[in-house]
Amino acid sequence: MNMDKTSAEATAETPAAVTTAPAPTQAAGFGPAPVVPAVSAASVVPAQVAQVPGYPVHVTQAVPKELRVGAGARFGAYLLNLLLAVVTLGIGWLAWAMVTWSTDSANPGQKLLGLSIVKKDTGARLTWGEMFVRNFLLGGMVLGFLSTITLSIVAWINLFKIFGSEKQNLVDSMAGSVVVKRTA
Repeated sequence: MNMDKTSAEATAETPAAVTTAPAPTQAAGFGPAPVVPAVSAASVVPAQVAQVPGYPVHVTQAVPKELRVGAGARFGAYLLNLLLAVVTLGIGWLAWAMVTWSTDSANPGQKLLGLSIVKKDTGARLTWGEMFVRNFLLGGMVLGFLSTITLSIVAWINLFKIFGSEKQNLVDSMAGSVVVKRTA
């Protein structure tokens, strides 16, 4: 390794003279950063918009516990649903439920009592598909299966969970929903 004085000086000065390119913002192979559509403040339920470098993050307010319906109103809606199902031989109640799931985000008994099911984290009404998953798949299939296997222990837990501070039953917890009094 024969270095003369000029090459040694050049290598000593090189680090200071060399400028490095800025680090890439995206790892190789993952493509460009995703484009996030602009959201107007009116379309977001009471929200504060926080900025993460390059990505808008919407921090929404959860449904306050004061607006959530307790066990009494939910039990009344359950009894009303049971009465309507018996009177209409189940067929009328089922047809009415299919309509109220999409229009009011509620069961027929809840609709008559002015209740609605909303998402816990945003306060938005559930869609028909979300109501189907919540009521039929989670409430009927999963909870019914678990209650059968555990000899109704899960049904008792579901009943007593409504009295908790969150005012949710097991189906609400699994679906991320709460029952509230409809205001409009």
